[in-house]
Amino acid sequence: MSHITLSAGEWQIMECLWEESPRTLMEIVRALMPTTGWSKSTIVTMVGRLETKGALSYTEGRKARLYSPTIPRSQAALRETESLLRRVYQGNLGMLVNTLADSRGLTEADISELTAILEKAKEGQS
Repeated sequence: MSHITLSAGEWQIMECLWEESPRTLMEIVRALMPTTGWSKSTIVTMVGRLETKGALSYTEGRKARLYSPTIPRSQAALRETESLLRRVYQGNLGMLVNTLADSRGLTEADISELTAILEKAKEGQS
């Protein structure tokens, strides 16, 4: 599957569908309108873009199309993370982590979680 990049707005639509799918266009509109303030036409346009990108597909329901994501959230998140790492940090993971640590500080829980992740990665290399 080709690399699919998502805008911030498209992520919101995808999150809505990852949370529950399939959904009709009106169900998507009802779910997103209160938090985004987007009009129905804005959502229709964004759903169309996502369909063109191959990020979602639909089946014909009894009264309306039923939309579902074509990629799992974890796969989309990994692609976006890898893209960010390449574009902004020239692929340097240490630089990314250092930037986050410097800008927001790390709590003891963050440090424990990172340590556990690194230990697991180290075990996987053995």
